[in-house]
Amino acid sequence: MLKYWLGRFANRVVSSQIVFERTGEHVPGCPRGLYTINPDGSDIRHIRPTGQSPRWSPDGRWIAFAESTRDNASLQSVFVMKPDGTDVRRLTHHHDVDATPPCWSPDSKRLAYSLWLWSENRHQLCVVEVATKQWKHLLYSEESIYPVWAPSDRIMISVRRGNPELRLFEVDSNGEQFREAAMFQPGDSEPSWTPDGRKVVFGRDGGLAVMDMGSSQIQAIPTAGTPIQWAIAPDGESVAYAAQETGSVSGFEIFVLSLNGQPKRKLVNNPIVDDHEVDSRYVSWSPYL
Repeated sequence: MLKYWLGRFANRVVSSQIVFERTGEHVPGCPRGLYTINPDGSDIRHIRPTGQSPRWSPDGRWIAFAESTRDNASLQSVFVMKPDGTDVRRLTHHHDVDATPPCWSPDSKRLAYSLWLWSENRHQLCVVEVATKQWKHLLYSEESIYPVWAPSDRIMISVRRGNPELRLFEVDSNGEQFREAAMFQPGDSEPSWTPDGRKVVFGRDGGLAVMDMGSSQIQAIPTAGTPIQWAIAPDGESVAYAAQETGSVSGFEIFVLSLNGQPKRKLVNNPIVDDHEVDSRYVSWSPYL
């Protein structure tokens, strides 16, 4: 019996998926909403007609996203759902306050997000428990907060704090030990780690770079056009990103680039029909499923 189960495990196909958002004008055959797709471009599925900025949980069980709600003055609230679009759960119930896209804690039990407090003219970093929907305040900022949760269980945000350019700062999940993230340079942005924390891809000098956390070696990533958002594969060997190719008349499209020198390939193509176009963006790569 043990030999049977070991054989099944050894023969299991290791796979991952990418979730993304499609926005823009209505084009036949390309409805707006959230999609999943295999990294080779196969099995594209439209899992939800609404929602923005999807993020796959580190354990692969959930996709978090933001969506406008009527009782929140049509502003964004935080939701989660299963990867097939079922079991949708609303986690935040703020009123007349806009929430930014959420990011997952390493244990997949919490989400960090921020609120724009228009009446106070400042931003608030928060954390919500997925199981209980209980939320708590971490810190305030005069600048926009788009949090990223690192494998070290520290939350990173980009702020100036008197500097001429944005810098990455980190804070623990209790809102304490706020300090500049020493591993990044001024201007670096939106780090995205592999699930095991071995590699991280981030924005640098208008492009992308990937860092090996063990050796601290950094590799520049050649991209088609200027990337606006990105994610790294669970094995750390490929990067998916959204960009508008130089000279292209299409909107933002999604590309996958292997870090071993293979040429990039377009994962999601956006057709243009009667001058109407769509954008595909906000990629998030799942762990191995």
